[in-house]
Amino acid sequence: MRYTEPLSEAVYLRREKRYSVLARMKDGNEVWAHSPNPGRLLSCLDSPGIPIYLSRVPERSKNPTKYRFRVEQSEPSPGIRVGINPILANHLAEQVIAGGLHPDLLNARILGREVPYGENSRVDFLLEVDGRRMYLEVKSVTYREGDAGFFPDAVSDRACKHLKELEKRLLEGDLAGILFIVQRSDVNHVLPADQIDPAYGRAFRQAMKAGVMGLAMRVTPESSGIYPDIPLEVRYSDS
Repeated sequence: MRYTEPLSEAVYLRREKRYSVLARMKDGNEVWAHSPNPGRLLSCLDSPGIPIYLSRVPERSKNPTKYRFRVEQSEPSPGIRVGINPILANHLAEQVIAGGLHPDLLNARILGREVPYGENSRVDFLLEVDGRRMYLEVKSVTYREGDAGFFPDAVSDRACKHLKELEKRLLEGDLAGILFIVQRSDVNHVLPADQIDPAYGRAFRQAMKAGVMGLAMRVTPESSGIYPDIPLEVRYSDS
């Protein structure tokens, strides 16, 4: 997935109210940029001085906010960029599905996007796999400890609800799965973040035990865009 224009390099100064990031541009000017990720951004924006990369937000009537930049990437370690815009995870997932880049989705065909299901929920992708419907949720992973990527990075009742909804699809004879899009290159496997949200960890293991598929794809953020890399293992625990 390529960006429509080059990102602007800046330095992270501080974050306020989850959605606002103060950044210093290369010319020395300070600007407020929109953070599209409401999570805690652990291991992504841990301290002032971290390089960040911004896209421009066009001035238009549908965007009357004060923001003229959006935070797309951070570089918490030299040479390691993290894609922190979760909205892009679905675009990347579609590339993975359409390109047959994950071995468990080789025969998948997209039937719909944001399809209503369950109790006031929408599934990211409704697929057909070998003649069966598959309900696929997409989650963006940015939080890292060691060589493991963790989801979520903040307590998420919504994510727990999605797991339960996917379990119900199994009872109807459908397939169901979660595709974790890991937006950093220094992660080798994915785990539920019990240390952040124990309820999610329990719901995740229950869903996997019931037959929900846990899939992961690592992507590599670069200056020009974010590109699919390799499938990763999804583990129940780190032991």
